[in-house]
Amino acid sequence: MKKNKKTISMADTGGTIRINKYLALCGVASRRAADRLVESGQVMVNGRVETRLGTVVRSGVDEVVVSGKILALPEEKKVYIMLNKPRNYITTNRDEKNRETVLDLIDVRERVFPVGRLDRKTTGVLLFTNDGELAHHLMHPSSGVEKEYLAELDEPFQHKHLSSLTGGMRLKDTGEKTSPCRARIQKGGNEVIVILHEGRNHQVRRMFRTLGYEVKRLERTAYAGFRSEKLRRGEWRYLSPDEVDRLRCGGGPP
Repeated sequence: MKKNKKTISMADTGGTIRINKYLALCGVASRRAADRLVESGQVMVNGRVETRLGTVVRSGVDEVVVSGKILALPEEKKVYIMLNKPRNYITTNRDEKNRETVLDLIDVRERVFPVGRLDRKTTGVLLFTNDGELAHHLMHPSSGVEKEYLAELDEPFQHKHLSSLTGGMRLKDTGEKTSPCRARIQKGGNEVIVILHEGRNHQVRRMFRTLGYEVKRLERTAYAGFRSEKLRRGEWRYLSPDEVDRLRCGGGPP
């Protein structure tokens, strides 16, 4: 008879786990092979490359990434959450300056992490999960997940700039070339809706700055079709099984 596989809970680890054991529990590699991954700089902890073999990670707190995939212990119940992010919250699991983070707004037992990033001043739709495979799929450029933003500008947007905004542009600060996107000017002209597939750092703000505008307020109004208009700022809710299925297909509610 086949023996049942032993499950390991967060409590079993005492809250912290050596990095090689954590990688092994996540099914990445044996502990010895995990040590080699760490030494070769292929492991990131909380956004930084970690090469110290004795590193300890905290279950439910630290974000561990290998080959672009966010890891989660296999025995965790998979949860999927949508938050309407308020202004001035940092999109990270932990902040070295002890500023408030988006995780301070979510009260769940499971270890979850944000899917992608919103800068401190940007509000709106932010998804969370402990499903590393789905998170990686959603964040990978090849998935083509749409992100919709509402940008309030310091002056009315000129229609003559619309083709430059949507056709793919060279960002003034770095010279990076953006992919084509969609946009429409709202009534009054000071607000523009931008829909893109990319996720470069501060991309929407940088695109408008390249054209001579400053973004006074930025809200992500939709991510993969999910909208947060029924949630007040700072409120969150679980996604339903049907919503998760649609998310796996790359799109939100019909």
